[in-house]
Amino acid sequence: MINNGLEMGIKKDGFKGEIRRHVPMKECTSFRIGGTADLVLYPQEIGDLQIVMDRCRDQKLPYLLLGNGTNLLVSDRGVREPVINLSHGFGEMRKQGSTVMAGAGVKLIQLLRMCAANNLSGLEPLAGIPGTVGGGIWMNAGSWDMQIGDLVSSLMVMDRTGKIRWVKRDEVEFDYRRTKLPAEELILQGEFSLQREKGTKIVKRMEEFLRKKKETQPLFQPSAGSIFKNPLGIAAGKLIEEAGLKGTRKGDAMVSPLHANFIVNVGAARSKDVLELIDLIRERIYQGKGVKLELEVMIIGEPEMAA
Repeated sequence: MINNGLEMGIKKDGFKGEIRRHVPMKECTSFRIGGTADLVLYPQEIGDLQIVMDRCRDQKLPYLLLGNGTNLLVSDRGVREPVINLSHGFGEMRKQGSTVMAGAGVKLIQLLRMCAANNLSGLEPLAGIPGTVGGGIWMNAGSWDMQIGDLVSSLMVMDRTGKIRWVKRDEVEFDYRRTKLPAEELILQGEFSLQREKGTKIVKRMEEFLRKKKETQPLFQPSAGSIFKNPLGIAAGKLIEEAGLKGTRKGDAMVSPLHANFIVNVGAARSKDVLELIDLIRERIYQGKGVKLELEVMIIGEPEMAA
C-alpha cells in the first residue's frame, strides 16, 4: 500500500520516467541473484528524481539507489523499499578542453570510449569494470593502483531535499572503495580532469588492461566483482587462494578458480548460497591468518531467514 501511494503521488506530480512493479532483481544485477522488488522507478531526468525524493521524504520512506546493478548482492526475499534506478537516464556526456563531464547513468565503458575518441587519457585502467559513472564514483572503483576518485575534479550532487549543488574535489573524501559525501548526497554527474594523448595509444592501453583482466578475472560469469576489500598490505584473493578455497561451492555459488576474490554464479545461485560461502571464507581466513575480511560487495533487501 505504501508503494501504491508513492506511485500515485509521483504520477500526479508529473513523473515522466518508467515505473515497474514486481521486478525480479536478478534481472537488474550482474550477479543474476535476488528476489522481487515491489517497485522500481526509472527517472529520466533531474526533475523526475526530485519528484521521487520529495514524495519519499513526505511519506518518510526509505529507498534504495541503483545504477547498473554491479557490486550488489540482493536478498532472495527481495526488496520492499522503492528502488530508484538511474540506468535509464542521466546519460549525458560532454567535454570542455581536457575536462569530461558524465552523468551518473553513463556506463563506464561508454565514458572510456568517449575519452579515447577525444584523445583524453587517464581512465584506461577502468577497462573491464562494469557499472556506471555514478556507482563507480560512489564505490571509488579502480584497478592497477588507480582509483576513479584520483581524476574527479568536481561532482554534481543532490541532497535529500532535492537541492542540487556542485562539490569540489577537496570537499569529497575518497577512501578505498568508498566515497564520503556531506549528508550522503546522491551523485548526479562527475567531472574528470584528464590528459591529452593520441587516441590510438589510449585504445591500445585499454585493450591491454582488458586483456590482463580477462586472463585473471571471471569477466564472463555472473558475479558482483570483488567480494572483499583488500586488507592492508595483501590481496584478499591471495589469502583465499592460500587457504585452498578456490573452487569451493555452496549450491551454485562458487569461489572462482580464476580469481579467489570473486564468487561466481554457476547456475541458479541464491543469495543464501553466497552468504554461506562468504561466512566460510571469513572464518577460514580468520582462523588461519588472523585477518578479518571486510566486504566490498553491498548486501541489500530483506534479511534472509535463519535456517
